[in-house]
Amino acid sequence: MNAKEAPPQAAVKEGAEEEHVDAEAKATEPEAQAPEVRSSDEDTGIGARVTAVFTAAEKAGQHIVTLAREEADDIKREARAEADAYLREQKLEADKEVAQIFSEARSKAEVIEAEALTRARQVEDDARVRKERLREEARLIEERIAWAKEGLVEVDERLQQVFLENEPLTSQPDTDS
Repeated sequence: MNAKEAPPQAAVKEGAEEEHVDAEAKATEPEAQAPEVRSSDEDTGIGARVTAVFTAAEKAGQHIVTLAREEADDIKREARAEADAYLREQKLEADKEVAQIFSEARSKAEVIEAEALTRARQVEDDARVRKERLREEARLIEERIAWAKEGLVEVDERLQQVFLENEPLTSQPDTDS
C-alpha cells in the first residue's frame, strides 16, 4: 500500500475503535439508570465521527473502484498483448504453411514441366522419324513410278514395233483375185 491508500483505511479503523469504546462504556453503566440526553457537543462529536466513517468508507470505495479499474486495464493490456502475440504466432505458422505449399507446388510444377518436355521431345523425335520414313516411302514410290513409266515406254515401243511389223501385211492389197 502507498501513502495515498493509508488515510482512508486508518480513518475507518479509528472511527470503528471509538464506536467500540463508546459501546463498552455503555455496557458497563448500570441498566437501571434512565438514558441521559447527551449534550449537543457530544452529538456533534458523534456526527463528526459518523461522517468521518462514511467519508472514509466512500474514499475506500472509490479507491477500491480505482484499483479495480486499474487492474481491469492491466488485464485488458495483458490480454491484448497475449492476443497480439498469439496472432503473430498464428500468422507466422500460416506464412510457413503457405511457403511450404508454394514450395511443394513449385516442385510438382517442375516435375510436370520436365515430364512434358521429355514427352514433347519424344513426340518431336517420333514425328521426325515418321517424316523421314514417309520421305523414303515417297522416294521409293517415285522410283517405282519411274520404273513403271520406263516399263510402259518399253511396252509401247514394242507394241509400236509389232504394229509396224504387222502393218505392211495388212496394208498390202490382195492381188490374187
